[in-house]
Amino acid sequence: MTGEKTVVVTGAAGWIGRAVCRELRTRGARVIAADRVEAQGDWDVFVRLDIGSPGALAGDIAAAPFKGACAVIHCAGYAHRPIETPEEVERFFAINRDGTGRVIELARRAAVRRIVYLSSMAFYDWSRGTGFDEDGPVARPTAYAASKLDGENLCRESGLDWRVARLGTVFGAGDRANFAKLAGALARRRFVIPGPGAARKSVLPIDLAAELLVELALRDDAACCVVNLALPTAPTLAEICNAYVKACRFPRPPRMPLPLLRAAACVGDVAAKVRPNFPLTTSNLRKLTTSTTVDTARMQAMFAGREWGDFETWLNRAAEFYRA
Repeated sequence: MTGEKTVVVTGAAGWIGRAVCRELRTRGARVIAADRVEAQGDWDVFVRLDIGSPGALAGDIAAAPFKGACAVIHCAGYAHRPIETPEEVERFFAINRDGTGRVIELARRAAVRRIVYLSSMAFYDWSRGTGFDEDGPVARPTAYAASKLDGENLCRESGLDWRVARLGTVFGAGDRANFAKLAGALARRRFVIPGPGAARKSVLPIDLAAELLVELALRDDAACCVVNLALPTAPTLAEICNAYVKACRFPRPPRMPLPLLRAAACVGDVAAKVRPNFPLTTSNLRKLTTSTTVDTARMQAMFAGREWGDFETWLNRAAEFYRA
């Protein structure tokens, strides 16, 4: 196996990281996996690396496992939380910002010239609209969003051949995040569709995410680019729920008028002060009723000629997982 086909994957033991490693192996690449906890998976070499620790840069030996690689796919990160405690805020920046800086420095020391950074849509300024392309307005509404934007800026300023992928909400087998929570709520009859459920959401199947990230790492004609990755057709919340009903045989959720839900959410705001994870709050209702979509024209041009499919088609592939 030649050095030009060796790729480092940080956060390799995570959900997206594992999918990326599998995709790399199917393409015959040699995979160097890096994560803070040792694990087994689809890789050739595993390296323990805690990017949240300043000690990750200690000595030249830290960069040794990266040598000979053509690219780093930087999947490691600390995901958003419904409530950001002071400890979590500190961790967001330690991993998503400072940790990204450490990965960039290790890549430099190992003479790895290319980095693919898994970024987020969380810092688009949804208060100013939706359907944003890669030049759309950004904001820092949460510590998570701010830390991911800071990490992205470090890549842009690194002097490396950087590629930034802003991912839509990822779903599919192995999910433990937003769509898994929605599936659980639908299965237990604990979800209602707010009003018409017309808000659209940019989403991304895990298998497609892995394919596109690997393509970004291996191709030579994508240097110094930012690209939104999501299905070109963004489903509405009602369409998402209907797809789960059909694919997973979940009970059909009822609809509730928005004025009634808004009143209930105000009561929920009070309840959340005693029970922090109370589900119905003004903030949560706003998220469900606000469209958060991105323009994928650049992605479609970069990966021309492929069939994208829709949310329902991709969900059918993961129906057994979500039913469980």
